Amino acid sequence: MEARNKGTAGDGKSSSSVGFIILGVAALFLIWQVLSMTLPDIIIASPAGTARALWDLVTTANLWEQLGITLSRILLGVIGGSVAGGLLGIAAGLNRRWQAFLEPLRWVVMTVPSIIILVIVLLLFGLGSTQVIAMTGLITLPFTYVSTVEGMQAIDRRLIEMAQVYRLPRNLRFSHIYLPGIGTAVMAGLTLAAGIGVRAAILAEFLGANNGIGHGIYLSW
Repeated sequence: MEARNKGTAGDGKSSSSVGFIILGVAALFLIWQVLSMTLPDIIIASPAGTARALWDLVTTANLWEQLGITLSRILLGVIGGSVAGGLLGIAAGLNRRWQAFLEPLRWVVMTVPSIIILVIVLLLFGLGSTQVIAMTGLITLPFTYVSTVEGMQAIDRRLIEMAQVYRLPRNLRFSHIYLPGIGTAVMAGLTLAAGIGVRAAILAEFLGANNGIGHGIYLSW
């Protein structure tokens, strides 16, 4: 009976959350509609006008081609930046000296405005896909790095000490202690990195590519 009551309470909370999500979406569209009525269409189009324009884009083959180009760049950039950030984060988590060495570099990448990083990347790689992928990877790398380091530091030290006492091989420590311990933190970092990667790729395409969604936005602008 108690388990059933807990299940009922959980269902109630879930339904309440869904209801508030729906209210949040409705409020967003209401604000959007009000702003479109007070500002020129060139600044904020109405939800209905946006839906019509989106439908026109969806029905053309060019949208899907450009979307595929952009998504492939985002995927390569996020994977590259996340792998590099994860490996550096594991190294920093295992060795405090590595963490101290990488900390200034991490803060530089995270605090320097994205537009400045993009200018440097453009000078190094020129226009095209390479600079978009490099820009996306460079922007997403520190976020995965930070989440990996935090996950490494959150691992129970007693487990590590026990593994050292019983002389557990390094590969088993890595697969049975470190990887499960950083899993949650890394997934959170990947979620954040993916969202930031999308914005970085669109910005890079806007200023330094001849195709993709960002380039299409530039032509429209």
